[in-house]
Amino acid sequence: MRTARRGRTVTVMTVRQKAYFAFRGSSAGVFLLSATVLPHGAPAVIGCIVAGLGGILTCIGVNAGGPGERAGALAQGVVYAKVRAPQGDWPPFDDRKVIDGELTG
Repeated sequence: MRTARRGRTVTVMTVRQKAYFAFRGSSAGVFLLSATVLPHGAPAVIGCIVAGLGGILTCIGVNAGGPGERAGALAQGVVYAKVRAPQGDWPPFDDRKVIDGELTG
């Protein structure tokens, strides 16, 4: 009997994901180096600040373009297409039929 697979599996990593993990990994590495190897004082503080800023800045765009962000995009686009003003000549009637701003027969 087969059991259902639990959890999420990633088969292919995009370039964006690789860059994200590399940047986060380097931030963690800089933090560990500044906390353990660098001499106490300004170099360690600067290393911790740079690593913290790197970690925070990568969190800002972590979900950009992900499925959570695109969840309602298709439905919203369909609604916008239905209510969008007609394209082309506007108003859609001949200017000779408009007298003092009113349409005449």
